[in-house]
Amino acid sequence: MAMDAFECLGLPRSLNLAEETVREAYRLASKNHQADEPGFSRLNEAYRVIMSPAARLMHWLELAGLSGDRRGVVAGELLDWFGEVGTVIQETDQLLRKKEQCQSQLARALMESSLQRGREKIEQCQEDLRIVEVSKLSAFAAIESGVINAENAWICARDLSFLEKWQQQLRERYGKFFS
Repeated sequence: MAMDAFECLGLPRSLNLAEETVREAYRLASKNHQADEPGFSRLNEAYRVIMSPAARLMHWLELAGLSGDRRGVVAGELLDWFGEVGTVIQETDQLLRKKEQCQSQLARALMESSLQRGREKIEQCQEDLRIVEVSKLSAFAAIESGVINAENAWICARDLSFLEKWQQQLRERYGKFFS
C-alpha cells in the first residue's frame, strides 16, 4: 500500500493545514529517526508531499480512492497565465544575459533602471499568481466535503502544480538579479 503522508507526520487527513502545523509535525516526527534510516527518507517524502498544496491535494484524492490524471486539462482561466509567465521569464532571461555581459561598473550602473523594472515585473507576476493560488486553495473545504467533484478537484490539483512551478521559476530568476 502507498504511504499515507498525513499518517507518517501524525497529521489529520485534511487539505487545510497551516505550514507551521506541518513544520512542527515534521520536527516532532523527525526526533524518532536517524538521518541515515529508511524511515527518515520516508518522513522527508511525506513532508515534501504535505508542504506542497498541489501534491497534498493529489495525495489526498488518491488516498480517498478518487483516482485521476496528474497530467491533463487545466482550468480555462489558467491558460492565459502560460503566455504571461512565459513572457516575463523570457524577458528576464534576456535582461540577465545582458547583465552578465556587462564588463564595467559604468555599464552595470547604466543597466540598473532596466534591472529594477525587471525585478518589479517578477514581483508583480508573483503577486498575481499568489492571488490565483489563494483562490484555488479556497476550494479545499469544498473538495473535502464533496461539493466539488473528483474531476474538478484533479483540475484544481493540476492548476496548483503549474502555479507552484511558475512561482519557483520566478523565484529563481529573481534571485539571479542579486548574484
